[in-house]
Amino acid sequence: MSISKYVVFFTFSLLVHSLSYASQSLNTNKNFSIPKTQGDISIDAKLDEPQWQQAKHININIVTRPYDNTPSPISTEALLMEDGTTFYIAFIAKDPDPSQIRAFLKDRDRAWGNDLVGIKIDTYNEQRSAYRFMVNPLGVQIDGIENEVTNSESDSWDGIWHSAGEINEQGYIVEMALPLRMLNFNDKLKEQTWGIELVRFYPRNQNLRISNIQLVRGNNCEICQLAKVTGFKEAKQGSNLMITPSLVASSSETINEDDENLWDKDNDVEASLDLRWGITPDILLNATINPDFSTVESDNARLNINNNFALFNEEKRPFFLDNADYFDSNYNLVYTRNINAPNYGGKLTGRHNKHSFGVFFTDDTSTNILIPGNRKSSIATIDDESQASAFRYQNNYNEKITIGWISTLRTAQDYKNLVNGIDGRVRFNDEDVAKFQFLQSDTEYPDDLYQQFCDIDDQNDCEPPAEENDCDLYGCVYNESALRTLQTDSFKGHAYRISYEHTDSAWHYFAKYNEQNEGFRGDLGFISRVDFNKFVTGAQRRWYADDNSWWNDVSVYSDWDISHNDNGELLEKEFDINAQLRAKYESYFRLSYTDRKQVGSRKDKSDLAITGNTDLFNEKQWSFFSEVKPILGLYLNMNISGGDAIDYRNNRLGERQQLSTKVSWNINRHLEVKLKQTYRSLDAKNSQGINDNVFIARLTDFRATYQFNVMSFLRFSLIYNNTHRNPDNYLYIDPDDITARSKDLSSELLYAYKINPQTVFYLGYSSHHGTEEDFSNLEKDTHRGFLKFSYAWIK
Repeated sequence: MSISKYVVFFTFSLLVHSLSYASQSLNTNKNFSIPKTQGDISIDAKLDEPQWQQAKHININIVTRPYDNTPSPISTEALLMEDGTTFYIAFIAKDPDPSQIRAFLKDRDRAWGNDLVGIKIDTYNEQRSAYRFMVNPLGVQIDGIENEVTNSESDSWDGIWHSAGEINEQGYIVEMALPLRMLNFNDKLKEQTWGIELVRFYPRNQNLRISNIQLVRGNNCEICQLAKVTGFKEAKQGSNLMITPSLVASSSETINEDDENLWDKDNDVEASLDLRWGITPDILLNATINPDFSTVESDNARLNINNNFALFNEEKRPFFLDNADYFDSNYNLVYTRNINAPNYGGKLTGRHNKHSFGVFFTDDTSTNILIPGNRKSSIATIDDESQASAFRYQNNYNEKITIGWISTLRTAQDYKNLVNGIDGRVRFNDEDVAKFQFLQSDTEYPDDLYQQFCDIDDQNDCEPPAEENDCDLYGCVYNESALRTLQTDSFKGHAYRISYEHTDSAWHYFAKYNEQNEGFRGDLGFISRVDFNKFVTGAQRRWYADDNSWWNDVSVYSDWDISHNDNGELLEKEFDINAQLRAKYESYFRLSYTDRKQVGSRKDKSDLAITGNTDLFNEKQWSFFSEVKPILGLYLNMNISGGDAIDYRNNRLGERQQLSTKVSWNINRHLEVKLKQTYRSLDAKNSQGINDNVFIARLTDFRATYQFNVMSFLRFSLIYNNTHRNPDNYLYIDPDDITARSKDLSSELLYAYKINPQTVFYLGYSSHHGTEEDFSNLEKDTHRGFLKFSYAWIK
């Protein structure tokens, strides 16, 4: 039976099982109404205004994790009310020993692991997505959006709301004010019905998640189980207008490439304007002119050695983050970090009844394109201004079915990439879910794009290969599955993904199939691999401890997958198994083993007529990961792995070792230090058949933050990379072309003052030192000073 027929048969069998399984949810939601009040309320965690006497009181008294809906050992009470423009929530959190409260001053969205209280709100009561607002005992905010359709959670979205927290002798009090203009809801209704959950996190020997509702372990859709509340009669969102002017100034110096005694200076001052306007309660417009799309904080450091595929970085820029979940789908087709330096941008998002949509467009001064293959991805650049746009539509057909459409487009001179696709999700019951997405792409590349993939001195001598087999491997990057498209004026492709998942209290099992053919491109997204089809199936079994045991749960997980290219040649076949344990002190342990057969990176021309593919290697790898919070404010983790690994630069099997450690320590409420270190090495047999080192790479990432209060901090970052390569153990590259030792040191000092996510002030200095000599000879080659100021005017 062919792999495609096997996939269809297996998936059909699972779907039949799911449809025959009648799952009954435990209906434990506590439904209530929210009273309306009036008058001024000060957000100061005092609760001394008379209006709080009118608020609805709700007990938060059910431990939903790690225990199975057991009574809470501590008392927590929530108070809720609204005045037509603002939703007020207060929490009175008792604690038998307030000295053990985990509360540290942090930047926004960084207080996970602290004591927390908060609320989830499904404003459309459609069980698809929910806002999340959390606050620690010192008033530090966390907000984000949970999306049930794509099964994703993100803290990237930032709303403008108010909170305060105060620790007292009985525990702590948190007070929150959520302006209704910040929330999307249907204000044409005379009265709102929202889904709501009130939550407290209580991290001690165990990190208890305490709620006002019961959550069924066998139902992984938490949003589907929220309590239903009524209120907000005649509530309106108002004009919902925010105008944010910004000013960014920088001065940088870079050492001259021809004369190391000269510095090239660059001073730049840019002004920009952002607009956020709720045209109607259902439709939001974001627009920007000459936007500052720069990020002011360094990305997390990662080793990029012996990697075949591009690294993914998270989006941090406000214009793209607002309502970003409207563009989510099963494939990552809207990866806005691809857009580098636009002159303008516009975005329109909206929702009405069962329909939601999003559309955005920007330009870009240059165009970076991810060129994917089946064993490698590469970056190409078009030195021309480009335009990018995306359209997304979703229809919540009923409580069980969601269908959608997505289109993306990037264009420049002699370049185009258009993607169109349909997707959907079917929730058969609380335990069984199926998803699908089908995509078509139409792409045109510039005629000379292939020249960027020639590794020779004279680009004019580089000719496009007439056929893949004619590619000179010493002159072309080994991304053969992409070379055929580089020499083609225009081409089309397709991709599709189907999946089925079953989750109950003890079992999770699934089957997935994904195909992205050689001609498929999703250049506005993060599509790093094509020319493959992959089937994967797996299962996990979980056992739970008795309440108050030293451990929480144990699970065993295993999956098997197989991948082929468009010609039916095997790319990868893999078996994974791991065992996991969660226990006291928020500890977690995972022991894993992988047995993988995988193709390498190059073809031997003498074998092409026989195999049509590269060599197949058998990797057997193991890994062990652990993390723990042994005392107040201290987090430790370690990841150690070893075993076989392909040496992609030399197309052979080697032996890999890696050790990563991380320490995060809140020395006091203001000061936090983080240290992350990674060691990676690879050994392989040299041309004489003797086992020898290929490379050793070390990476250190140190960050110290002093948080003055909830609005301001000073952060120092230091990233050091030290890589040693053995030129004599590279088989396909001249040893003189290998850098034996390279070291670089990047540092940044950043001061930030944030009244809210849009009214901010940044002042910073960064520098980079590099050398191919000893550490003592590190020389500065770049340094930069910068400041940013923005102010949000809200009506």
